[in-house]
Amino acid sequence: MPDLFEVKGAAKVRCFGREAALDGLSQPAGTLMGRIAPDEVIFVGQPGTAAALVEDLQGQLAGEGNAALVVDHTDGWTFFSLVGEGIEEVFAREANWKLPVSDGAPVFTVGKVCHVAGKLFVRPNRIDIMTGAEVVAHVRESLNHAGHHVGMHEVAAPAVDPIGIGMEGVAVS
Repeated sequence: MPDLFEVKGAAKVRCFGREAALDGLSQPAGTLMGRIAPDEVIFVGQPGTAAALVEDLQGQLAGEGNAALVVDHTDGWTFFSLVGEGIEEVFAREANWKLPVSDGAPVFTVGKVCHVAGKLFVRPNRIDIMTGAEVVAHVRESLNHAGHHVGMHEVAAPAVDPIGIGMEGVAVS
């Protein structure tokens, strides 16, 4: 039976710049990373890590001068997680496209979920869905409705490692 939870305050930091510069970024420990476009990458970190993540990424892109930008979009995005058996059925009720297959490592993809633009990290028995913060109530209601058929419950996010990636080397401010 799947669970749904929102990770409030998950750090969401976007980097913009030349493709080669973004290709050269080292993924900070304890983050998820998704390539949105050749000139845009998003990193998601544990709640409370946005400032440290921005500092790390700005340092990595410092040599790019004004040709690169690092922006903290933590407050502009939601982060919902579907976890457990049956999540694919919940997702299928709220999206009309097939999820990519993950061998364990997070797979990043984008598409419409709950009738709004979404950015997803897909792992076995876990789908993390990011949407604009302005639609948080709509997305929560839609996911809960879709999950009703498989006995899904909304629960509190885990107190430790709510984004499910590990906390090694993560500085929490």
